[in-house]
Amino acid sequence: MYICSQCSTQSPKWAGKCPNCGEWNTLVESHVQSKKSRISEGKLLSTQKIAPWKEVVPMKRYQSQSQEFDGVLGSGLFPGSLVLLSWEPGIGKSTLALQMAEWYATTGSPVLYVSGEEHVDQIFSRARRLGVSSESIDFVTESDFDSIAQTIEQSRSDIVIIDSLSVLSSSSIEGSPGSISQIRIMTEVCMNIAKKLRKSIILIGHVTKDGSIGWPKSLEHLVDVVLFLEWVRTENYRILRSLKNRFWPTDTVGLFRMEENWLIDLPNPWLEFIDTVGVELSGSALTFTIEWNRPILIEIEALTTYTKFWYPKRSSRGISQWKLELLIAVMSKYTSTKLESSDVYLNIARGLQVSEPGVDLACIAAIISSKKDIPLGKTIYLWEVSLTWVVKNVFLLEKRLYEAVKLWFTDVVIPESYDGKIPSWMNIKKIANIKDIWI
Repeated sequence: MYICSQCSTQSPKWAGKCPNCGEWNTLVESHVQSKKSRISEGKLLSTQKIAPWKEVVPMKRYQSQSQEFDGVLGSGLFPGSLVLLSWEPGIGKSTLALQMAEWYATTGSPVLYVSGEEHVDQIFSRARRLGVSSESIDFVTESDFDSIAQTIEQSRSDIVIIDSLSVLSSSSIEGSPGSISQIRIMTEVCMNIAKKLRKSIILIGHVTKDGSIGWPKSLEHLVDVVLFLEWVRTENYRILRSLKNRFWPTDTVGLFRMEENWLIDLPNPWLEFIDTVGVELSGSALTFTIEWNRPILIEIEALTTYTKFWYPKRSSRGISQWKLELLIAVMSKYTSTKLESSDVYLNIARGLQVSEPGVDLACIAAIISSKKDIPLGKTIYLWEVSLTWVVKNVFLLEKRLYEAVKLWFTDVVIPESYDGKIPSWMNIKKIANIKDIWI
């Protein structure tokens, strides 16, 4: 067999380029001995490894100082879990890793912080700038994974943070540092240590140019939890998503704000993405979008201006261009608002990206409001517009309504087809099609 020195892919014949990882001149001839496994020759498990259901005691999760972070993990970090946390370069990867160490150390969980990229003096300099002062944090600056694995097993720590696995290497594993074969085997070792010693290990990862996690998909299947941090370069908020979680649903997101030196939970995430002054002007509409299962109040801004050109301009930010053109086409056919001689600009305030259809009516309302110069006030618009002018129900509408109640919004426009629960004191207007809009 010919085995790739980068990803350990086996091939029956030699090739200049590995069919799996795409590297050149990495296939090396090797003798592979086939192994026959017979289940009848296995050893009987000891009674200590058999756990009766009635004797299983739920384990207490590790809590941090961040409620948003604990909420995404599922009420805290599960003991013995392996977490892969990834984000883009430039977002402050090492700073956030050190901050997580402080979060857990201050709540009574000893932390081992492993860095393969920086010297201990560099880490302490950043720690002083961030105000990290917990005595329950131990630091290790090493790139030899074999030594790190031994240190983790003998340490007193309950939580281990490795920043990052891509810069570590093991002399007992074939392949260059950062290669797929090295990363996979080191992750398997971390998984074995986590399960055997009940130590929670957090691996810091990176993303590729296309925005995906820069390691093979098999690595994502190996770990227990996959977390991904998103950001907008022009804004100071961060969104933490769970792409996989064996201990909790993955429909929870965490919202943070990046201060000058620190990442903090949003004190009021529902009002983070709107301007209380701007909503009183024409061309502004309010709605609730859903980030997985979390309603977020957002402001949609629209601007219409007269144009002398035969082809008016359509431009959008935060919502797809084809969505804007689709809504304008529906409006032109089924409403009295004509936009053949108007440029139309649409914007989601604060740079938030929205792709779900529940914000369709807010977009149309904002455009009509700008065209007629009529302010909409503090009315919430919740529904999806179809190509046949019918108003359709939206996902988690009841949850959006009760989120509006918490913020003291009373005027809400919803689809006529909705038959769920409605707060008694809200001023609800149901419409069946877009001709019923009273703007």
